Amino acid sequence: MTWRSPYSTTNLPRKSVSFLKKLVVVDGCLYWLARHRIAVEDGIFTAYGLIVSFDMTSEEFGKVNLLDRLAHAHDYHSLSMYKRKESLVVIEPSKQHSKLVYHVWMMEDGVPKTFQKLFTISCHSPDVSSFGVRGFRKTGEPLIELQGHPGDNARILATYEPYSKSISNLGINGRKGLYYYVYSCMETLLLL
Repeated sequence: MTWRSPYSTTNLPRKSVSFLKKLVVVDGCLYWLARHRIAVEDGIFTAYGLIVSFDMTSEEFGKVNLLDRLAHAHDYHSLSMYKRKESLVVIEPSKQHSKLVYHVWMMEDGVPKTFQKLFTISCHSPDVSSFGVRGFRKTGEPLIELQGHPGDNARILATYEPYSKSISNLGINGRKGLYYYVYSCMETLLLL
């Protein structure tokens, strides 16, 4: 194995692209949420969201166009990406009836660079003041972090069943000020 600079490749994304969040790996490709800033006229700029990919086999960068509603979202920085059952998903937060919900969009197989809405995650419990998506189980169920009301210090990691909309506490509890980070792991016999 040899190390070399990625800047030696000829297809790097433009310098006007800025990477926003952590990367997600799906089927040998790395994906980053990014923002492309372009000049419109006379020093006025506009920007839109996209996903930058890097294929580790061909060592080529690519661009994944998002749906217009995601690419031009008012708060693009609030989007997040995860791996769900060997597919890339984008999580879009929004307000419905003054309550926070998360829309889950999956990149479709066979049709490159198109997204399909899978479901919406909502939590309308009077015991919960806020919640956020933290990842997905192998079964595809979202893992969510629930937080009680301001006087309540508890943070709870739970699963959300999208079709019945039921929430199941996993018995993993945290404190206010601490956040859950969920990562997938895979057993391997690869020797270094």
